[in-house]
Amino acid sequence: MPEVMMPRLSDTMQEGTIARWLKKPGDTIKKGDVLAEIETDKANMELESYDNGILEQIIVAEGETVPIGKTIALIGTGVGSKVQAKAAVKQEQAPTAAPVAAATHTQVQPQVESAALDGNGHRNVKVSPLARRMAEEYGIDLQQIQGTGPGGRIVRDDIEDYRDQHAVTAQQTPTPAVQSSAQTAPVSSQPAAVAPATSVTEDAEVVKISRVQSIIARRLTESKQAVPHFYVSNEVDMTALLEMRQMLNANVGQGGVKVSINDLIVKACALALEKFPDVNASFKDDQFIRHKRVNIGIAVDIPAGLVVPVIHDANIKGVRTIAREAKALIEKAKANKLTPADLDGGTFSVSNLGMMDVTNFIAVINPPQSAILAVASTRKQFVPVDGQPVLRDIMPLTLSADHRILYGAMVARFLQEVKALLQNPYDLLG
Repeated sequence: MPEVMMPRLSDTMQEGTIARWLKKPGDTIKKGDVLAEIETDKANMELESYDNGILEQIIVAEGETVPIGKTIALIGTGVGSKVQAKAAVKQEQAPTAAPVAAATHTQVQPQVESAALDGNGHRNVKVSPLARRMAEEYGIDLQQIQGTGPGGRIVRDDIEDYRDQHAVTAQQTPTPAVQSSAQTAPVSSQPAAVAPATSVTEDAEVVKISRVQSIIARRLTESKQAVPHFYVSNEVDMTALLEMRQMLNANVGQGGVKVSINDLIVKACALALEKFPDVNASFKDDQFIRHKRVNIGIAVDIPAGLVVPVIHDANIKGVRTIAREAKALIEKAKANKLTPADLDGGTFSVSNLGMMDVTNFIAVINPPQSAILAVASTRKQFVPVDGQPVLRDIMPLTLSADHRILYGAMVARFLQEVKALLQNPYDLLG
């Protein structure tokens, strides 16, 4: 009977959450049918069937999170579902043969007995290289962690979850000095430090965040903590580019795709990355990786948070092709229709808040990329031209860079190249 397993839907995915089943047991399934929506570390994605048959059984319910490779459903001929249903009824009707205490023992004891022990009586653990380095960095005993990766392997998320739980425990556990004073003071005199943080008053509302929002929060926190950010800013005179864009879009027929300012910025960054390949690089697993392809991620705001679909090989595509692909990606993002191919492989990112009337901002690097460009709103300003004040369209740019790979002078030169291309916009059309 074919097993439907939790697939790897992105290059960084370790686990997935069943957001919604679109089929139910007993439904006829054809190859290519969408079975469920899966929440990953990047976006909601559709899970398609690779087999024909009947959906015999759903093993993982909506809202549950499981590691990649875990069986989540079974597809068969339809006979198995009837047999399983009868077996399930029998099991539910069968009386419990052991008291609750014995049942509790049978649930916990096999976990202890099944763990292989080394010569020192320690449990042998399977752990990813990244998780092992993180455990060493934070002084975490791997024996204390139960892995949630394939085959019980300890992965990065397990280390982060342990750190979060450990921090809570540390806040609740009094230090020796506090314990000493607690022995002579009444219990009521101890401050309830945790209660205010967890209590909710009538004028507040608890909003449960989605799996995607939770992962975004974790990854951005990790980026700011682990990546040494530094920032370089510049201003670009966009007057000539705006005039050229108006000309490009003037002759677009009905149904045609107009070129946006962001499309031209993406093209400028792509050409600049050709000239400065070190900026088109990643720091991953203690290695410096210089990418040969120039794949630009564009940050898209959606109700669930933020996604960064990728325009691949932007350096060798025309601005209209970039515009067409960007429009399609944005529409798919807002409809939760992005595929793994739409999200994977980014080597550089652009975050544009120009349409939001933003004076300036800085963006958080999207690991393992080494840089991200923050684009603010274009404003009319008087600037000196031949000693005279002239009204021009000025756009602020700020590049966030990873100091483990890049340094100030190189980042400044890269940003100057982007500026030069935008101020000579016909170079973008070659």
